[in-house]
Amino acid sequence: MSTLEQVCRKLATRLPANNVAAQSASLATLWPAEFFRLPATVFWQQATTAQRDQLLYLCASTLLREALGIERTAMDYCAHRVLATQDALEKQVYSLTGADEARHYHWLCSIADPPTIAAEPDSFTRFLQRLVAEGSPHTQSYLLQIILEGWGIHHYQRLARHANDAAVSAVMNGIAQDEALHYAAGVAHFDATRLDEAERGFVRAALAELCAMLACGPLSVLGVVETVAGGFDDATRMQTLVALAEPAQTEEKLQQLARYIRHSGMEAEADWLAKQGLLSPMPAEVGLRYYG
Repeated sequence: MSTLEQVCRKLATRLPANNVAAQSASLATLWPAEFFRLPATVFWQQATTAQRDQLLYLCASTLLREALGIERTAMDYCAHRVLATQDALEKQVYSLTGADEARHYHWLCSIADPPTIAAEPDSFTRFLQRLVAEGSPHTQSYLLQIILEGWGIHHYQRLARHANDAAVSAVMNGIAQDEALHYAAGVAHFDATRLDEAERGFVRAALAELCAMLACGPLSVLGVVETVAGGFDDATRMQTLVALAEPAQTEEKLQQLARYIRHSGMEAEADWLAKQGLLSPMPAEVGLRYYG
């Protein structure tokens, strides 16, 4: 296990990747329709070419909007941690990490179009912003670095693996590589025995919200399809979510998340989430309660 000093040395001495992608002519070309499971929906099967292009554009824009929100909030988080500590080593670690997050944001801006960059924060970004504003340093090390930076490694690797554009794939892989060091910094800093009862309560509430976001299925893609379709009735909305959902993949993502939640000293949190049913995919009718 790396100490904070070892992580700092790695952050300071490695060379940043130069994998900045040129802006794509159309976001609709970045990921295939199959990545979003669009061909499984009745609407896609009956859609015009223009509607299909719009669906692919909006799905890619939604992904990039979320990624931009994550990296921008990460810059805020690192600045917050630099100002919150008097320890010179911690200041170095979070300053270097913040530089990584700024570089990631720049890379993503080279891919996204202006409307995507200027879009209002999505629900996941607003969740992260609350953690930065309300969490203590130890709850933040656990939630933002061990869990979300750890799980983010897999998320960005998946985006890289399925991207149509080689430069976009290189950017996503570059972000994933950096996330591994940011995760290591969280592991080196976090000590579960230092959490008090109030902090444990904050962690559980945040984890419950996070797991529900994942367990409810691809609601953001459902929103895109319904927008392009011009609205759905209840039955069509349910049918479309069932078509888009891939319970086995959601289960895999939740189990990946659970492995990070079960960090040393935090096993009880994973057990509690499992008892609440939050580490299993939600049925579509339950997931739709989180829609809109």
